[in-house]
Amino acid sequence: MDYRKLISFGKSSFIISLPKTWITHNKLKKGDLIYIEESGPNLLLSNHDFAKTNEERSINIDIDGKKWEMIVREVNSAYIQNIRTIVLKGKEIKNKIKELQSMVQNLIALEIMEQTSDSIVAKDFLNMEKVSVEELLRKMDIVTRTMIDECCKIFKEDNYESTNERDKDVNRLYFLIYRAILFNLDKPANALKRFKLTPIDLMYYYSKSFYIEGIADEARRSARFLRTLKISVAEKSRIEELMKQIKQFYLETIKAAYNKDAELALNISNRKKLFNLEIDEIEKKYLAQENFSSAMSRLRRLIGYIHSLGRVIYTTGNYY
Repeated sequence: MDYRKLISFGKSSFIISLPKTWITHNKLKKGDLIYIEESGPNLLLSNHDFAKTNEERSINIDIDGKKWEMIVREVNSAYIQNIRTIVLKGKEIKNKIKELQSMVQNLIALEIMEQTSDSIVAKDFLNMEKVSVEELLRKMDIVTRTMIDECCKIFKEDNYESTNERDKDVNRLYFLIYRAILFNLDKPANALKRFKLTPIDLMYYYSKSFYIEGIADEARRSARFLRTLKISVAEKSRIEELMKQIKQFYLETIKAAYNKDAELALNISNRKKLFNLEIDEIEKKYLAQENFSSAMSRLRRLIGYIHSLGRVIYTTGNYY
């Protein structure tokens, strides 16, 4: 932390000197304007008037000759980087039009504004300054809870298709959270003024969203394999009970995350080992059955992601 002495200037003003490193980093010089905003007891200084700045970036993506996975990655990357206009070009547009439309619609607030046989123009008009990372994270959590609950009932209700659709919702929210975090890291004054979030807070939210997205993925994958198992009613009941305990593990972990309760997160961290021991016992009986090992592997990964979410809380608790 740097300190500056407050100096009286005239009858009604005070001045302080600004650190040279900040001036140099922001490429400022004598006579440049410094923008000042009040945020409670804090003053936010900036070299830009963000209230008047609305940067509009665009990108052209040529899809010809590219694998589908590469096209999706390029579009997702542009979206996360807050590029407001994404133009897809190529002769192959007309052959992939439905897939491309679906891909664009899978990103929150991105809309197709123009479409021809060889181009698609997608734009979004989301005001990123007002997007709350915390609200998005809570939405991710609500959907993820439902997915785990559906996984608990997979032997009685084959709801895999529903779980799969919910996972897509989690992915959409995760991309928008990632985008909002990068936006606010680039404009820390906005994060502090609107949401009282520091850069460390933003990285904390990113870690939580990363692991919640992983938990949702593994809940879906667990359900996909569990639904195919040919095992006794007793063994199904045993796995159902295990899933209920895993769900409780998640609920307590996310509670610790919301409350920044490092002690709670630490106290329940040993459950990962106990769960894995239980899975080892279950797996011995059906090791040779098709998909059984895959199902147990996904349950282990689900538990691992929940444990990692808890670790974020108890290893960073002192910063909050």
